[in-house]
Amino acid sequence: MADLFVAFRRKILFPVTLVLAWLIFQPFAAAWASASAFIPDQPVLSAEKLRPGMKGHMLTVLRGTVPSRLPIEVVSVIPQKGSAMHSVMIRLLPSEENKAGRVAQGMSGSPVYVGGKLVGAVSMGWNFSDHTVVLVTPIDDMCRVFSWPDDIGRGGVNIADIARMASPLTVSGLSGRAVAELQSALGVPLESVPYGANGELPLEDGRFSPGDAAAVFLAWGDVEMSAVGTVTATSKDGRFLAFGHSFLERGAVNFPVARATVHDIIFSQAFPFKIASPVAMMGTITQDRGNGVGGHMGYFTPSIAASFVFRDMDAGGERTEKKVKNFRVVPDAFLSARLLYGIYSGLLDEQWGRKGEGTVTVTMRVDGRGLTKGWTRTNAFFSETDAGSAAMRESAAMIDMIMLQPFRDIYPIGFRLEVSVTREPKVMFIEDVKVPSDASPGDVLSVEVTLRPWRRSPIKRYFEITVPKDATGSCELIVRGGATNSFSQIALDGGWKSIDGFGRLLTEMNAFDANNELILELNHDQADNKTRSNSKKTPAELIQEEKEFLSETKVRRMKEGTLKIARSDYVIDGFMKRLINLDDSDD
Repeated sequence: MADLFVAFRRKILFPVTLVLAWLIFQPFAAAWASASAFIPDQPVLSAEKLRPGMKGHMLTVLRGTVPSRLPIEVVSVIPQKGSAMHSVMIRLLPSEENKAGRVAQGMSGSPVYVGGKLVGAVSMGWNFSDHTVVLVTPIDDMCRVFSWPDDIGRGGVNIADIARMASPLTVSGLSGRAVAELQSALGVPLESVPYGANGELPLEDGRFSPGDAAAVFLAWGDVEMSAVGTVTATSKDGRFLAFGHSFLERGAVNFPVARATVHDIIFSQAFPFKIASPVAMMGTITQDRGNGVGGHMGYFTPSIAASFVFRDMDAGGERTEKKVKNFRVVPDAFLSARLLYGIYSGLLDEQWGRKGEGTVTVTMRVDGRGLTKGWTRTNAFFSETDAGSAAMRESAAMIDMIMLQPFRDIYPIGFRLEVSVTREPKVMFIEDVKVPSDASPGDVLSVEVTLRPWRRSPIKRYFEITVPKDATGSCELIVRGGATNSFSQIALDGGWKSIDGFGRLLTEMNAFDANNELILELNHDQADNKTRSNSKKTPAELIQEEKEFLSETKVRRMKEGTLKIARSDYVIDGFMKRLINLDDSDD
């Protein structure tokens, strides 16, 4: 199966620019693409005018949703190379309100004021150090977030012992293994936590204020992946700045942002951190740059809807109650494919509660713009060591192909993955095949296949297969499971054809053999022009199968009777071959 996906990717996933920032509010899209300079709706003070010893304050939420005013002192202004010209070092001064007396992760983006004017945003500090001393990204540098081109910004501080002060990207609702895999796929640290939003987040028709706690999402719903920081500044046109550094540094994005409530600040020798939960969706992050993130309040982009339906057949048989998890991920084709696979894998681990041998049946359904009837595929998987991981590999490849296909925009789009699991090895082995050893062209042959379920008595199944009238010499009957010697996309591999449309892509994805299929194929030689005087076939037509899509080959062969495919509730394992001698004297 892996080879088939490699062939598909080579043929259809050529480099293209995908326009994925399709917005619900289309009239605003053009305005956002050429946004004017960001002007904070309060007076600002540039870093060059700061001097050591100047006093001021910062705004950040310590508990609940109301920002607190904490005293600070300017320590120094540090010249810097890169997109930010300076970095301001400040010290948090003791205060009655901040009993912890330290700066914490989650305060990233907290606005800093000197003389009543906005200086910039708390952004970075040092692990295992004095947590009252931190760095501030100047507001002038942050404002450029909305004027940079759409490629990814690479500037800013990049020192190994400096820690960004947004809360770590946290994940809730997934297994530990999935968190590790997502961390590897995304290339950013992830932290598994047991808390998150309490149910569906409402949309709030309001405005952020400087100092508000804000959560930026990659996934939300029954699974949540987000990071919490602080809003730095707002403008009269409904935009805002936050964090003082990048989120994932992906440039132009469409990530939802929510107002958050802070439960408490937890002390840590590495770095204190806020425990916070999102409470209401506020808008969309549209820029993710080195000096901060910026977005629009009150505007929301369409997301990718996803659901996961789980049944444990060992816990109640066929009538076992299904468990459903619903979530959404951001509309970013290259990022979403990794998120969907990681989340689905984590939900399977978390719901099953075990790793090891077993049989997993997976049905994937995709609905989206232009898919009037949707697209569905079912397959079964057995593994002696890790059934869950084995079952998800095909789903990952198919999600990848659908999300990265270059043919058309299918947003809005939804994925539904239904999974049934059992610890039982639901495997049937091909034990014997009986078919007449002699036949004539045009005969319909009776085939008896003996199958043995795992450690049970064998069963027999009967099929009819047709010898073509133009067959000559001998025929070879192959009986196999769908995962053994699978049909390949010969036309793609040989360079005769390419996938040229989204409909063709889905058709060929559905043509892949499934592990729970018993496949009988009769292969034969065709009479050439010398032995068939009435033949009109050219040599090129004799290699017809090399120029057909796999779906076309299967339809043609099933129609002529040389291919039979039977579905089962079991994974079919095995491969057997029989030769049939042909008496073609009549020809």
